[in-house]
Amino acid sequence: MKNLALSTSPDYYKGYIELAPDKPLMEVLPTGGIDLFNNELETLKGIGQRVYAPGKWTINELIQHLMDTERIFINRALRFVRQDDTALPGYDHNAYVPVSMANNQSIEDLLEEYRAVRKATELFYRPLTEKQLLTSGTASGVQISALTIGYILIGHPMHHFNVIMERYC
Repeated sequence: MKNLALSTSPDYYKGYIELAPDKPLMEVLPTGGIDLFNNELETLKGIGQRVYAPGKWTINELIQHLMDTERIFINRALRFVRQDDTALPGYDHNAYVPVSMANNQSIEDLLEEYRAVRKATELFYRPLTEKQLLTSGTASGVQISALTIGYILIGHPMHHFNVIMERYC
């Protein structure tokens, strides 16, 4: 199914999908990407509020960004699966971070919330049929399917985790 997600994905998202394991969506979705953050909690705590360059996000802000994005993308998938043909707008993820107050929370609390968000995502995807997974709609000016969104939600945190390991450690 990952290959199908790749073949129908807008170019912008292909890098995220390529990072996801080549396994059935529901085999990877429950912890895909999030497990990296949980497994390296002590390393992430050691980074603290440090950023690798001016204007870049802290680890807490990055985790908040991942949750915000997942919530927005799940809304998109829900609307597509329910056959809502409204073209959906994009969102400015950079505008969300400064008002998120993520740095006022512990990384443990943020990861707990992220696991809850992902559990809701898993429960949304679990009963979907192949036909529903392949349902697509327009968001941010591009056609995208619910299946593609699922794989993006796995690869997106993997991408950011890789950035952390390359630039923060």
